[in-house]
Amino acid sequence: MENKASNIQVWQYITAILLIFLLGYHLLQRIPWLFNVSTFDQTLTSAFVYNQYKEAGWALLLLAWVALFHGLNGVRGMLFELHQGKTYNNIINVLFWLVFIVFAAIAALTIVKLPAY
Repeated sequence: MENKASNIQVWQYITAILLIFLLGYHLLQRIPWLFNVSTFDQTLTSAFVYNQYKEAGWALLLLAWVALFHGLNGVRGMLFELHQGKTYNNIINVLFWLVFIVFAAIAALTIVKLPAY
């Protein structure tokens, strides 16, 4: 008997793999010797973090979007397990996309509208 993964599961797998790489990249930005500083605390100064957001904001934005999608998709999958009918499923899908779009836009605006330092 062959079990195929549902679309929700497939997207969970894809986003989980992406999260591993994006979180790894994000954490690498705090390794002092990669950036010619002597301590971890120096990688957290406002000027250092600001420069990294300006140079690699795309990675942070992608991390936010993937994490948001992964989390919301997990909740969506749990809610679908209740099997309440087609209308219920449609409402869950609409709410999923509305919440995703709103928070994805907030994340994008946070990076794009970063003020000049």
